[in-house]
Amino acid sequence: MGRQHRMQMPPAPELIAKNPKRSYVSKLFALQRSTCFRPVPSGCIRARVLGLILTALLPAVGIFHAREAAAGVSLYDQLATPARPFYLKLRTHRGPLPMGGVRGTLWIDGQKIGNVLTGADGYGYFKYVARGNGSFTLKVQTEAGDAQARLRIVAPAAPVVLFEAEALLWHMLVREQRAAAANALRQVAANFELAYLCGPMGRPAAQQLIEDRGLPARVVLAGKSRARFEQLSERGVFIFAVVGSAEFVAAGRDLSQRRFIFDPGAPGRHQAQWDDLLEQLNQKDEAP
Repeated sequence: MGRQHRMQMPPAPELIAKNPKRSYVSKLFALQRSTCFRPVPSGCIRARVLGLILTALLPAVGIFHAREAAAGVSLYDQLATPARPFYLKLRTHRGPLPMGGVRGTLWIDGQKIGNVLTGADGYGYFKYVARGNGSFTLKVQTEAGDAQARLRIVAPAAPVVLFEAEALLWHMLVREQRAAAANALRQVAANFELAYLCGPMGRPAAQQLIEDRGLPARVVLAGKSRARFEQLSERGVFIFAVVGSAEFVAAGRDLSQRRFIFDPGAPGRHQAQWDDLLEQLNQKDEAP
């Protein structure tokens, strides 16, 4: 008969507890091994597996209940032109879940413009037509809470420069580029209409970045896909230039006159440079 190989048993929990030099994490792993390798009656295996699953889910359940109690409302920034109808947009939610059937009242600069009711997905829309140019404060009051947003109405001929918020964030993380980026944005805002488009980082985080870094306060539009560029174009917004990543620029390729990419591999005159960005925007030649 061949030699029988016996599985080496991990130390028992009582022995683990007596060794104060072991870290807390290593004790947990050792305790888990000792529990898993000890002989267990077959009838208890399912119960033990179920217990492990429930233990793993407890933190998620706790987070879910914490978020569930937090009802709220989000109101979205808007960019449009006069005399063209567009929709103001809001969302009511309870934590991460939509909260439908919520009534709200919309205001622009303190003047009531109408009421809205959110659908089953939590979103509510209000059709609006602006009469003139300017910057306005949107406000909504609902049973789930209140929220504010920016509304910017620009002339159809006003050149608008769109910046990708995520690309801006990465450059703000580089200390050597912070001052140049902030100065370039101030110059652009003084000579063009300026707006930010954000994706995964979210509008609240983008707004916080803009505020913390002292950047020009402008509308922050949620979404930077092709659909967003098409929506702005349908609203009569003159997209003069887009500045950001290659993917961002590609999304608005044929809807903007100029495109500048934060990518060393981009063609020389189309590679965004903070120090010369205003000069690049004022060049007469058109980006291909």
